[in-house]
Amino acid sequence: MRTTLDIPDELGKRVKLTAIRRGSSMKDLIVTALEHELSGRRQQDGGKTLHFPLVPSGKPASYDLKPEEISEILIREEIAAYEAVDRR
Repeated sequence: MRTTLDIPDELGKRVKLTAIRRGSSMKDLIVTALEHELSGRRQQDGGKTLHFPLVPSGKPASYDLKPEEISEILIREEIAAYEAVDRR
């Protein structure tokens, strides 16, 4: 089925980066994500632990990050988490 979706720009960038890093297409990544979401294999949010990225700094409390840099760090962390799940 062919359809058109409007997704936020930031999410679109993350999808594109993730697909490129996995050697996949955006379409394949989105289809896989939808299949996973709809399969019922998804973990319930109630028991989910959140992990925040640690950003090392030579001078604590003085690390100056731009929003784009924070976004890139978060994308790398998310990709690493997905890759860890894929290895299981």
